Amino acid sequence: MLRLRALLLSAAAFLPMLWAAGTSNPVRVGQWETVASVVVFTGLLVLVKYRPITSLVLAVAAWEVSFLSRFTADTTVALVATAGGVVTVSLIAGRNADNEQRGVVALIVAVVGTAVAATVAGGADTAVVAVAAVGALAVVPWALGRYRRGYTELIGAGWERAALMERDAQEARGRERARLAAEMHDLVGHELAHAALQVGALEVSRTLPPEHRDAVRQARAGVTAAAERLADVVRLLRSDWGSAIESVEEVVERARQSGLRVELEVRGAVARDPVIARTIHRVVTEAITNAMKHASGAPVSVSLDRADGGTEVRVANAPGRALGPRTTGGGQGLLGLAERVALVGGRLTVRWVEDGGFEVVAQVPDRPESERPADTMTPILQLRAQDRNRQNSRRTMRLAVWVSAVIVIGVTGYLVFDAASSTLTPDRFDGLRVGQSEAEVADVLPPRTRTDDTGGGPERSTCGIYSTHPNPFDGRRHDRYRVCFRDGVLVAKDLLARDR
Repeated sequence: MLRLRALLLSAAAFLPMLWAAGTSNPVRVGQWETVASVVVFTGLLVLVKYRPITSLVLAVAAWEVSFLSRFTADTTVALVATAGGVVTVSLIAGRNADNEQRGVVALIVAVVGTAVAATVAGGADTAVVAVAAVGALAVVPWALGRYRRGYTELIGAGWERAALMERDAQEARGRERARLAAEMHDLVGHELAHAALQVGALEVSRTLPPEHRDAVRQARAGVTAAAERLADVVRLLRSDWGSAIESVEEVVERARQSGLRVELEVRGAVARDPVIARTIHRVVTEAITNAMKHASGAPVSVSLDRADGGTEVRVANAPGRALGPRTTGGGQGLLGLAERVALVGGRLTVRWVEDGGFEVVAQVPDRPESERPADTMTPILQLRAQDRNRQNSRRTMRLAVWVSAVIVIGVTGYLVFDAASSTLTPDRFDGLRVGQSEAEVADVLPPRTRTDDTGGGPERSTCGIYSTHPNPFDGRRHDRYRVCFRDGVLVAKDLLARDR
């Protein structure tokens, strides 16, 4: 994207220069002048990122020199030759300038300097054209660059504010989870522990009949399981709660020391989140325990595969000597394990395999669903930021259109007025006779003269230049009538036809 933008900016800057050098016009820009323009504006495009205001002023000055050096020969070539470079530099300068006031002052100085230089070099009409060109080539791109900078800052501020709000919301959720965890641990946990203690006392009572003692044992096991599940919930609410987690390698090594044949294969990095690590530990421990109970002596394989966004834990065993009934729903341990995996946003699958073995497969995410941070803006904030950006873009386009319209209408109006008020019709020109006094032809000549610097004329004479017709846009718009006086007497009249 950056390379494409740089390519487009370079094309906008240098293509008009190449056009001016390659045009078929006899007064086209010369080869060395084109090389000099390319070198100057290449340096300005490099400098503008570090000295935007200085580069802006230098670009306007370079265009002014190019324009004033050839506006009498060909106004179009003079205007266009370095126009692309000025537009590009002004746009980048407006985008990079940190001090907007300095940029405005620099533009005012550039416009005033251009008006003065053009007035001295070519008169009022040249000054109008030059000032309008500076407005179109420098002021408008500068304004667009400033608005582009504001647009970018608005986007950045919106994202920063959204991130701050999300962070505050995340901290609030963390505080609420910590409060809930503390209440559950202090109230419900203590009550369960007290109940387990009382039930345990009944279990060892000598006065309790054997059949009741077995029921009490089951009740104590249920209370203990409930306390473990409560501890899991508390760990989800406060992931930093609890002691160090035993690794899968340690679980497998402990099973091997007990005589079980276990193979372990780990592909990829194991999740580091403490809740997920504890869940994986619970899956492996419970599955190995079931294999020892229901398939005594059978080899067990444990594999951990790192996948996109999570880990797959697979524990499988071959048929053993004491294989239990083929059911997946009879054990409280597997039911509790399925709830534990679902609690973090995972999924547990328990199934028989084709060779008669048993397989437990758990797919768990890298982070619990309840703890995954929001890394994007909320839809409401996105819509608000987009609406503000659209409004800013519309204001930018309206400003550019209005400034451009004022320049175009102003220049066009001035050109029409200048041509109409300085037109000497062919009939009146033909009626002029050499030798007439200046007073005799005063009513025939238009009230204004043009300021075109044509040169020539008789020695020691004063010449006036007039338009040949009031249309400043047709093919013969550059033709002029020249009327020269010396000592108050008409000494020469000429038609200055400029071939195109």
